[in-house]
Amino acid sequence: MSLKITNKGIFFVAISQFGMAFSMHCVMAFMPFYILRMSPFGPKETMIWIGMIMGVSNVVSSFTASFWGGLTSRFSPKLLLERGLLSNGIMILLMGFTNNLYALLLLRIIQGAVGGVSTIGLILISSSSQGERLHKDLSLFQNSITMGHLLGPPIGAYMASLFGYRAPFIFAFIIVSIFLIFCHLYVNDIPLQKKRFNPDVTFKKGLLLGWMLCFITTLHLTFLPSILPNILEGFQLVGDTALKSAGFIIMSYTGAAILGNYLLSRLASKIGLKKVITIACLSAAFFQVLLIVSQGVLSFTVIRMIQVAFITGVIPLTFSLFARDVGGGMMGFLNSSRFVGSAIGPLMATSVLAYYNLLTLYILIVGFTLSALWAFLTFTKTEKS
Repeated sequence: MSLKITNKGIFFVAISQFGMAFSMHCVMAFMPFYILRMSPFGPKETMIWIGMIMGVSNVVSSFTASFWGGLTSRFSPKLLLERGLLSNGIMILLMGFTNNLYALLLLRIIQGAVGGVSTIGLILISSSSQGERLHKDLSLFQNSITMGHLLGPPIGAYMASLFGYRAPFIFAFIIVSIFLIFCHLYVNDIPLQKKRFNPDVTFKKGLLLGWMLCFITTLHLTFLPSILPNILEGFQLVGDTALKSAGFIIMSYTGAAILGNYLLSRLASKIGLKKVITIACLSAAFFQVLLIVSQGVLSFTVIRMIQVAFITGVIPLTFSLFARDVGGGMMGFLNSSRFVGSAIGPLMATSVLAYYNLLTLYILIVGFTLSALWAFLTFTKTEKS
């Protein structure tokens, strides 16, 4: 009976992250249009505002992830998760009722601060997961976030076009509130987390290399949307046709990410975490370069789906290697890699493409991937010896 309750609690912790991801991406799909409507500035100034408002949340979350993890040594982890969900929901609701860019930027900053609460979810799952199920439970956690990324944008955009801009903000708040109630009812609390500190230099080096691996993985997942218009233009697609194609590509590879994450977590149970991480990184690097030879939207989409299916599982598998051995603050540090990668990915892609070309960008990502994997495997091999 206890095991059943624990599994139910893990499920609702994971599903709460679906609610968080869904609510945030539900409104982000049309956020540029929302900003354009309220902006009193000219086109150039408004573009700067769009960039700041869209990107500031991930930047702030990268700094607060460790803070949220550290709080679990002083306050109830379950209570922290509930407060984070509630705060996120309130910020989203308030965004729908503002007509001022400065207020909207402030709300996005605050949302970024509470966005790091996903660290609490990781800690709850790491402490509640039993035996060898940890990487499977973390895979469920990652897939829940990915599902929110997949379903949020089209539903948000549809609601905005049908009912107006305010409706998706209200709907997102309702979704967060529902999952908050589920968490309160079904998630078991865990003891306060000890401030584990391991002075072993090699251990800290391993954690840093794990952070780098998760950071590079996030680059793979987040670099593409910002340059899709340029890629589609190379396939002679512009205007509404390009917009529809971009939506098709993103939804396709996000769906592939969910399936790939599930399959890799099952494979890890049979051949081991590090072997699967190696296979995933090498395969993703190969298909990353292969993107350059695609001849059209269909071949590009298929290659991108395979590439993402391999790389997406690296994050939960890497988390699994450290989750039971580090405190909340260090778990937050590891989780911050996702936020930093989400902030850097689009910036790196647009900057490289502005001065060089797609092949240079792809090779750069592959180089980062192979370097991070080599360093990580070299360290783990040395540590084992």
